[in-house]
Amino acid sequence: MTGFTFDHIGLRKLLIRFAHIALFAGSTLGSLHALGQTSVTVTQAAPSLTAPKNALPMPVSTQSLTGLDLPPNMVIAKPAIPQAPVLSNIAGAKDANVTGQAMDLITLYQEAAFSDPVMTSARFQYVANQEQYWQGLSLLLPQVNAAPGWTRYYQHAANNSSLQTYPGNARVFGQKNYTVSLTQPLINVASLELYKIGDLTTKIADLQFYQAQQDLIIRVSQAYFDVLTSQDNVVLYQEKMSLIKRQLDQAQAKFDAGLATIVDVNTAQANYDLANSQEIISQADLIVKRGVLEQLVGHPVPAVKPLAKNAQLEGVAKDPRTTLKNPVPSPAIADSVNPKLPAGQTLDDWIHQAENANFNVLAGKLNVNVAEATYRGSLAANYPTLNFGATAGYNTNNGSTYSTQPSQTNIYNNTLGLTLNIPIYSGGYNSSVIRQNAALLDKAKSDYDNLRRTTAQNVRQAFTGFYGGLASVKAYEAAEKSGTSALQSSQLGFEVGTLINLDVLVALDSLITTRAQLTQARYSTLLNAIKLKSTAGTLSDEDLMAVNALLR
Repeated sequence: MTGFTFDHIGLRKLLIRFAHIALFAGSTLGSLHALGQTSVTVTQAAPSLTAPKNALPMPVSTQSLTGLDLPPNMVIAKPAIPQAPVLSNIAGAKDANVTGQAMDLITLYQEAAFSDPVMTSARFQYVANQEQYWQGLSLLLPQVNAAPGWTRYYQHAANNSSLQTYPGNARVFGQKNYTVSLTQPLINVASLELYKIGDLTTKIADLQFYQAQQDLIIRVSQAYFDVLTSQDNVVLYQEKMSLIKRQLDQAQAKFDAGLATIVDVNTAQANYDLANSQEIISQADLIVKRGVLEQLVGHPVPAVKPLAKNAQLEGVAKDPRTTLKNPVPSPAIADSVNPKLPAGQTLDDWIHQAENANFNVLAGKLNVNVAEATYRGSLAANYPTLNFGATAGYNTNNGSTYSTQPSQTNIYNNTLGLTLNIPIYSGGYNSSVIRQNAALLDKAKSDYDNLRRTTAQNVRQAFTGFYGGLASVKAYEAAEKSGTSALQSSQLGFEVGTLINLDVLVALDSLITTRAQLTQARYSTLLNAIKLKSTAGTLSDEDLMAVNALLR
């Protein structure tokens, strides 16, 4: 067991060292390439040099939120995607029988847009928040009330009452009246601030709904790539079992012929059982991951289209790192995750874009304005208010209580006036509200600052994850080639008797692990590209279609 552990770890260290050498070698990444046989490029218009850096052009939209005309965008340059979709970009054509059932990213996103409960909730929340504008406006408009009334009296004198000596001591009469009043605020600062709050709240609702759409794209993309990852793992472990089974048969044949020991057979059997358990776990994980996607779209998803088979970055096949002969000097690590890009595409440009265009950041800025309006409204509670009032009233009756004499009266009463209200003392309530809203204003400013910093950090994470992913994909592709060669050499060595079966199994395990890491790196790179544009507030359907074009 000690020899097995040492050999296994030693070979893995060699492969990891080789992957690092491949990662640091090569030229600096200068253009954006999509995964698969379709290549994509980075296009970026130069930012305006005259606009102030903190200025926000109007109108505010997903395309015109900052001085950057066009943030880095994926543009399809060479559509060369195979037409036959399969379950996995590892499995090959053997899964082509499910072509008609496979769904792509765009289709699932469109279905989720009208099926996802979170998105539906955000849509209704958006509609509800729009009403706050009209509620605030109503405080500045006239208030009209009507108060009609009708009363019927039944009068009868009691025994020993003096009214009994008069005729008509039992009688019925009635009264009718109505009053219509109109009040128009003339000076009311508190109501004006409440109107401003309602207007700002509707703008915040717009931004929150836009962000909900961006989040839906990310959630669908994340779930989609998670399904692809699970599908690839199932295929990889099935392939691993097949290869180990062949080694097991060879080891058994050699043992039966007296050319090998039982150790080789037992080692192969143990690895086969382990691969079987890994395949079972990956199948269970696929069910769970597909369930997340089905939760978004609201119906079963039998299969999804994978990335194009043999998807790779442009020029990898010609990269000197793949031959391990005379490798070029390794670039700095920072050049892989933060390459030297043209103006308008650098990390600082993305951060500036996000700090001025991210929907959550913009909503945070408006929340500061809401807190300011709320604070001013609490101050206005101590200000005088002036209202214009008008009433029109009418009263008629054909009798009066406690009287036997018939009567008929018709009275019209119309008034006009101004009402001035001067607050003097509220028991300290207004002062307490002012202090409370002042603290909430400071809190809103701190929350806004935190949003800007968090957004900048999210940009750094997505930016470095994307460009670092491009470099890691190249390294993993080179490691896969060398790992394939190592496996073939080990198999040949085992057949001629220079290596033991354990050497082959270690090489096989390392190759399968590298392939799993390669596919994961591809999906993570694409997902980081989507997150980067979403954080910058520029993610659109066109970006999702560009990623969807890489599927087959």
